[in-house]
Amino acid sequence: MNNDILFVTAFKDINRKSWVHCTRTNEEYYEYFINLAKGIEYNILVYVEDYVRKELLSRSSFGSNVIFCNINDVFTFTDKYLENDKIVMASNIYKNKIPNERKNNPEHIYSKYNLLNHSKINFISNAKVCYPNYSFYSWIDFGFVREEISIPRNINISKLPHKIIYHNILVPSHYIDPNDILKTDNIYLTGSGYIIHSSLVKQFENLYDNKIKELHKNFISDDDQSVVLQIYFDNPHIFHLIQNNNWFSLFNIL
Repeated sequence: MNNDILFVTAFKDINRKSWVHCTRTNEEYYEYFINLAKGIEYNILVYVEDYVRKELLSRSSFGSNVIFCNINDVFTFTDKYLENDKIVMASNIYKNKIPNERKNNPEHIYSKYNLLNHSKINFISNAKVCYPNYSFYSWIDFGFVREEISIPRNINISKLPHKIIYHNILVPSHYIDPNDILKTDNIYLTGSGYIIHSSLVKQFENLYDNKIKELHKNFISDDDQSVVLQIYFDNPHIFHLIQNNNWFSLFNIL
């Protein structure tokens, strides 16, 4: 078992099965996660509620590298900012920033969706406290593995820079105002998986916390891809971006 990198994931039921658009059932999430857990050879922390853990264990057996943790033990950005985010989303100031063709996008109507995605770094931070001796920590979405090729394998740890490693679709070659990001479907950074060196975990969590507050003050709520992009614009020196046009490809190209 490789002890240089620790993977982290989490699942929280935010009733996505009942959304009008972009629906996904819990059963789909469970299937994708089992694909990941059965194939991954690295240690992985899985933050879920107890009933989800029991449901997963009723569906499959898991190796000793799959370590279940109680999601409610972690204080997240959801706990901290949900009410603020709801106020922003409900405001006419915010609603008037969103073009009609984007008004039904999840990132513009579901505060819990945005904040759960923002909370990825909180789970990584907790993982580092519980398991402090890893060189790298990696987020991977609970629903990341739809096909076996996406399972992280054979990562060349020695070649990983001591930075925050993100996959990008489009290259962020110039600053883009967060108000303009609200109006576009362009995808720059993908948030479904990233790797962070241990020395940057707390710094990234603090930068993220401050960025959420800054955006809320300006009546902006958006998903993690957009918020991390703004953190990147402020701090490009701590990031290492890997461009590839295919989603879910980060761990295949390391």
